[in-house]
Amino acid sequence: MKIFKYTVHLIAILFSLNNQVFAQQTASFEFVVSPYVQEITDSSFQVIWETSSEAKGQLHLAKSKADILKPELTVVAAESNPLFFHKLSVNGLNKSELYYYQVLNIGLKGDTLRGPITPISLPNYDQSSISFSVVGDTQGNPVVWKRIVELMSEEAPQFIVHVGDLVQYGPNKDDWTDEFFYPAKDLLSNTPLYPASGNHEMNDEKFYNYFNLPYDNAFYSIKKDDLILIFVDTNKDVLPGSEQYRKLEELLASSQERWKIVAHHHPLLTSDKFSYRSSLLATATKGDPNILHLKNLYETYDVDLTLSGHVHDYERSWPIWKNHINEEKGVVHIVTGGGGGNFKKVPNDDNWFSAKSRNVHHFLNIQLYGDKLRIDAIDTTGVLFDTWEKEKKDHGQRLSAPFISAQKQYFIDSTAILIRNLNTKGSINYRLNDALYKTAQLKEKAIVLKNTTTISAMVSAVNSESKELVKTFIKLPIKPKQKTADKKVVADYYEGDFTVLPDFEKLKPTQTFTVDSLSISKIQPRVEDHFAVRFKGTVLIPETSVYRFFLESFDGSRLLIDGEEIIDNDGVHYEIFKEGYVALEKGFHNIEVQYFDYERRETLNLLIGKDQKEMQDINTYIYNR
Repeated sequence: MKIFKYTVHLIAILFSLNNQVFAQQTASFEFVVSPYVQEITDSSFQVIWETSSEAKGQLHLAKSKADILKPELTVVAAESNPLFFHKLSVNGLNKSELYYYQVLNIGLKGDTLRGPITPISLPNYDQSSISFSVVGDTQGNPVVWKRIVELMSEEAPQFIVHVGDLVQYGPNKDDWTDEFFYPAKDLLSNTPLYPASGNHEMNDEKFYNYFNLPYDNAFYSIKKDDLILIFVDTNKDVLPGSEQYRKLEELLASSQERWKIVAHHHPLLTSDKFSYRSSLLATATKGDPNILHLKNLYETYDVDLTLSGHVHDYERSWPIWKNHINEEKGVVHIVTGGGGGNFKKVPNDDNWFSAKSRNVHHFLNIQLYGDKLRIDAIDTTGVLFDTWEKEKKDHGQRLSAPFISAQKQYFIDSTAILIRNLNTKGSINYRLNDALYKTAQLKEKAIVLKNTTTISAMVSAVNSESKELVKTFIKLPIKPKQKTADKKVVADYYEGDFTVLPDFEKLKPTQTFTVDSLSISKIQPRVEDHFAVRFKGTVLIPETSVYRFFLESFDGSRLLIDGEEIIDNDGVHYEIFKEGYVALEKGFHNIEVQYFDYERRETLNLLIGKDQKEMQDINTYIYNR
């Protein structure tokens, strides 16, 4: 009898273990990220999802009918190879029609994994308004993010805009799968989300994969009927000499949509007491200093609204034009960093540009129809706490400012300029420096400049004219090559409580290093904070030309070429970008980079490139023999 009991007990244990193994095998084939719609056009949509095991994905679709009891799904797209990450699209659809889709995954062993049957329809902007929600800085707070998703769902947006910092730490997979996608899986299953890149994404490849963007390029635009939305990556170089700035400028100049909205993570204006200042006793810049120059660009090309985050609060500016409130010409700047990130419950500074601010978790709902735009700000209790409206009745009469392209903005001998009228009507009016205006009836006006010149240009037609565009093109003298070259980079290292760059000639170095590159990491050993370094070396310039230098530092830095200051980036500050231009003769040139660290992280990056060409790390030009 005991043998029988032991045998039964053993069988039960084995059966239990087998079930556990089977359950583990079954559970291992699951959705890591549930199916979500990433793009919807007026005739297509794309579905993305991720599985725990490799599988061949299929997209099934059915069109709804009045007498339908159960949608008859058929395969409309399929993968030929097993994958973990799946992207499938369907085309040839009709606007306003109701469809159902489902994804099917066939595993390597023939097992299957099905997603839910999901309703989806393509917006018909001929019949409806444009309606979308906006959120930012959902990082690390899935509870608040889930609540915002629930409230967004009640608004039934056609799409969602996220202004960055979707997650706390971009390289962490769980931040994406568990904290961002899972709380929003039902809404995202039929509502696309378009994100700007935030600093917490860390430029990680997962950001680009999940949102179907080319790696390392988060500049893009979407068009929805009479709206263009432009996404700018303010974590990267967007100074006037950058490629991203040139793309933004040309896109704004050429767009003919009634409504122009630009989204980026960092704010142009903020009244937050703790942002963009070295201390509470210091003067605040009242906006990100890396992008303050974009205000003029947005005002010139009739941007209606900017959306940003980074600062964890809500703030709406008055319509701003040339640093004044102007209801007719101004651009409204909204900070909407209330998606879940922590914030200090301290009132903002009182600034002239601020129309409304609130330290609450929140999202925006934006509607556009014809010549009207409305923005509602809603907190996590569902309370509408701010509203702004704008009306445009003269869009047909408005003209965009011209676009001025140049062979080179900084030049040695001469440069070719082209003024282009990208409107469907109007003439180009322009002047050089302070001369009288001239009129060009053609769509383009070519000019060759041989000296430093400021060009002012606008487009005019009967009863209307554009805003004026002003650009300066600068002739530079060539710096002659040096006769001798240092064979190594010499780095003088100093310790002290620096808040500005010191006069290094009056200080004795704590230690002197001979290194092979211009890099703080080469200065070892060193203290964690409160130090300064002066690098001296030689760069080998491959050809005579104008070169652009890009200097980023946290805290202060300075660049000198052949003893002349090219960039001054001094002071206690977080990562600030600066650019400078110099014409260099082919051959050797002396380079000096000064840097100090006050507290927190040490950042020093210097890039070089020919004007309007790809930038490279300065160490590719450093002469080492």
